Amino acid sequence: MTRRLAIIPARSGSSRIPDKNVTDFCGRPMLAYPLAAARTSNLYDEIHVSTDSPHYADVAAAEGCPVAFMRNPDLASNDTSIPTVLRWVVSEYAARGEVFEEVCMIMATAPLLEDTDLIGGHRALNEADGAYPVLALAGFPAPVERGLIIENDSVARFAQPNLRFKHSQDCPPQYFDAGAFAVFTAVHLQDETVRVYTDYTPYILERHKVTDINEPEDLAMAEVLYLGLQAHTRYTDTA
Repeated sequence: MTRRLAIIPARSGSSRIPDKNVTDFCGRPMLAYPLAAARTSNLYDEIHVSTDSPHYADVAAAEGCPVAFMRNPDLASNDTSIPTVLRWVVSEYAARGEVFEEVCMIMATAPLLEDTDLIGGHRALNEADGAYPVLALAGFPAPVERGLIIENDSVARFAQPNLRFKHSQDCPPQYFDAGAFAVFTAVHLQDETVRVYTDYTPYILERHKVTDINEPEDLAMAEVLYLGLQAHTRYTDTA
C-alpha cells in the first residue's frame, strides 16, 4: 500500500506581508486552510508543517497538526530550494523509521485549494505512472503574446510587437505555476543535485482557486475570491 506524506513548507521571515504563512485570512490563520484540505482528502499517512518558527508550530498544533520536528535553521533562507527542504524532511522521517512512496508539497499560502484538487493531483501522478512530478498549473487569463511591459521611461510597450495582431484563438494556451501544490514519488526526490525540476505532469486548477499572495493587495483579492466562493456555494445549495 502506498504511503503518502504531505509537507507544508512554512518558514518565517516574510517581509512584504509579515508572518504571511499564519496571517489572518477570513478569520483563521492562512496555514489552516491547506491543512484542512490535506486532512479532509484522507490521502496522507502523515501531514508535516516544515517550519523554523515555534509560533508557526504552535499554530499548526492548534489546527490539529502538531509538528513532529522543527526545520534545520540552515534550511530556512530565501536561497533554500523546495526540493532541498522536501528531501531533508523525508530523510528525517526515514531516520525515525517512516518511509513514504509519495510526497505532496502543499503551499501554506494556498487558501483556495480544495481536497478534491489534491486527490486529482495524486490521480494524475498514478495515471502517468510517476513519469514526472505533478505540478498544479493555471492558465494565463489572456494571451501572453499580447502582453505589455512598462520600461524605464514609464511607457507601456508590447513585449512582442510582431505578435500584436495575432488572434487570441491562434495563440496556444500557456500556463504558470499556480503556487498551490506538487506531487513527487520517492524516486523523483532521490537526486540531490536537482534544485528545480524542468518537466512535469500537469494538473490544471480552476483559475478562481489561484492567487499568488505576495503583496497586501494579493491577500485582499484572495479573501474576495474566498468569500465569493462561499457565497456562491450557499446560493447554489439553496437554489
